[in-house]
Amino acid sequence: MEKFILKKPVTYETKKYEEFDLSGLEDLSGEDYASLLKQAEKIEGESMVPEKSLTFVYLTAAKVTGLPFDLFKTLSAKDAARLRYQIGSFFLSED
Repeated sequence: MEKFILKKPVTYETKKYEEFDLSGLEDLSGEDYASLLKQAEKIEGESMVPEKSLTFVYLTAAKVTGLPFDLFKTLSAKDAARLRYQIGSFFLSED
Protein backbone atom coordinates (compact mmCIF):
# COMPACT_ATOMS: atom_id res chain seq x y z
CA MET A 1 0.00 0.00 0.00
CA GLU A 2 1.32 3.35 -0.95
CA LYS A 3 0.67 6.89 0.07
CA PHE A 4 -2.81 8.16 0.77
CA ILE A 5 -3.13 11.55 -0.90
CA LEU A 6 -5.68 13.91 0.63
CA LYS A 7 -8.16 15.66 -1.66
CA LYS A 8 -8.29 18.46 0.92
CA PRO A 9 -5.06 18.96 2.90
CA VAL A 10 -5.38 19.56 6.65
CA THR A 11 -3.38 21.61 9.12
CA TYR A 12 -2.88 20.11 12.55
CA GLU A 13 -0.83 21.82 15.25
CA THR A 14 0.67 24.21 12.67
CA LYS A 15 1.80 21.47 10.28
CA LYS A 16 0.11 20.96 6.92
CA TYR A 17 -0.58 17.39 5.80
CA GLU A 18 -1.22 16.53 2.17
CA GLU A 19 -0.61 12.77 2.30
CA PHE A 20 -0.01 9.87 4.64
CA ASP A 21 2.26 6.88 4.18
CA LEU A 22 0.16 3.79 4.90
CA SER A 23 2.82 1.26 3.89
CA GLY A 24 3.09 0.26 7.56
CA LEU A 25 -0.19 -1.64 7.21
CA GLU A 26 1.80 -4.49 5.68
CA ASP A 27 3.88 -4.74 8.88
CA LEU A 28 1.00 -5.01 11.36
CA SER A 29 0.93 -8.22 13.34
CA GLY A 30 -2.08 -10.14 14.58
CA GLU A 31 -1.29 -8.77 18.03
CA ASP A 32 -1.36 -5.22 16.63
CA TYR A 33 -4.74 -5.91 15.02
CA ALA A 34 -6.14 -7.28 18.29
CA SER A 35 -4.87 -4.25 20.20
CA LEU A 36 -6.45 -1.87 17.68
CA LEU A 37 -9.75 -3.75 17.96
CA LYS A 38 -9.70 -3.50 21.77
CA GLN A 39 -8.94 0.23 21.64
CA ALA A 40 -11.77 0.86 19.17
CA GLU A 41 -14.20 -1.26 21.22
CA LYS A 42 -13.38 0.78 24.33
CA ILE A 43 -14.34 3.94 22.46
CA GLU A 44 -17.31 2.68 20.41
CA GLY A 45 -18.51 -0.44 22.20
CA GLU A 46 -18.26 -4.12 21.40
CA SER A 47 -20.80 -4.05 18.56
CA MET A 48 -18.38 -2.00 16.45
CA VAL A 49 -17.57 -3.40 12.98
CA PRO A 50 -13.85 -2.66 12.48
CA GLU A 51 -13.79 -2.20 8.73
CA LYS A 52 -16.74 0.23 8.92
CA SER A 53 -15.60 2.11 12.02
CA LEU A 54 -13.90 5.45 11.56
CA THR A 55 -12.50 5.11 15.08
CA PHE A 56 -10.80 1.84 14.11
CA VAL A 57 -9.54 3.42 10.87
CA TYR A 58 -8.14 6.46 12.68
CA LEU A 59 -6.46 4.29 15.32
CA THR A 60 -4.96 2.12 12.58
CA ALA A 61 -3.77 5.11 10.55
CA ALA A 62 -2.23 6.63 13.68
CA LYS A 63 -0.46 3.35 14.47
CA VAL A 64 1.07 2.91 11.02
CA THR A 65 1.98 6.55 10.41
CA GLY A 66 3.09 7.49 13.92
CA LEU A 67 0.83 10.55 13.73
CA PRO A 68 -1.75 11.55 16.38
CA PHE A 69 -5.20 9.95 16.36
CA ASP A 70 -6.82 13.40 16.64
CA LEU A 71 -5.19 14.50 13.39
CA PHE A 72 -7.29 12.00 11.45
CA LYS A 73 -10.49 13.37 12.99
CA THR A 74 -9.78 16.66 11.19
CA LEU A 75 -9.99 15.13 7.71
CA SER A 76 -12.73 16.24 5.36
CA ALA A 77 -15.71 13.90 5.16
CA LYS A 78 -14.67 12.76 1.68
CA ASP A 79 -11.09 12.01 2.76
CA ALA A 80 -12.35 10.21 5.89
CA ALA A 81 -14.61 8.03 3.74
CA ARG A 82 -11.80 7.31 1.30
CA LEU A 83 -9.41 6.43 4.14
CA ARG A 84 -12.01 4.11 5.68
CA TYR A 85 -12.46 2.40 2.33
CA GLN A 86 -8.71 2.02 1.73
CA ILE A 87 -7.89 0.63 5.19
CA GLY A 88 -11.02 -1.52 5.29
CA SER A 89 -10.19 -2.94 1.87
CA PHE A 90 -6.65 -3.71 3.03
CA PHE A 91 -7.98 -5.93 5.82
CA LEU A 92 -10.74 -7.54 3.75
CA SER A 93 -8.98 -8.16 0.43
CA GLU A 94 -7.98 -11.70 -0.40
CA ASP A 95 -4.80 -10.98 -2.33
